[in-house]
Amino acid sequence: MEPYAGVYIKDADKMVIADLKAAGRLFANGTVKHSYPFCWRSQTPLVYRGFDCWFIKVTEIKQRLVELNKTTRWVPSFVQEKRFHNWLEDSRDWCFSRNRYWGNPIPIWISDDGEEVVCIGSVEELERLSGCGPLTDIHREYVDDI
Repeated sequence: MEPYAGVYIKDADKMVIADLKAAGRLFANGTVKHSYPFCWRSQTPLVYRGFDCWFIKVTEIKQRLVELNKTTRWVPSFVQEKRFHNWLEDSRDWCFSRNRYWGNPIPIWISDDGEEVVCIGSVEELERLSGCGPLTDIHREYVDDI
């Protein structure tokens, strides 16, 4: 969002505070010391941001999953009766999309106007629908531009 586009989030803090103050909308300004998650690789703060996600409404099918679990043969049986049963009983709606860096890519293409949604079922289907030619690698650097 302008005028903060492209500005590192921690650098934008001062700009946002100044703009809120200039507009007479700053309620309070201060510092609160608290623990904060850091990236174990770079030792930089992890900044949470909202983004669109895809969910499976597990809560709607939970009881059916619990019932079907009873018809499955588990070895050892205690997995069925305890561990997996408890996991199903406590299941919540599941965000399966995540983020490309932390999760698996979802092979869904959406047109710019949002009118067409296509879920690609195979590499062959992606090659056929996109006309991209033969793919030998489906890692992000090879498919993100398709």
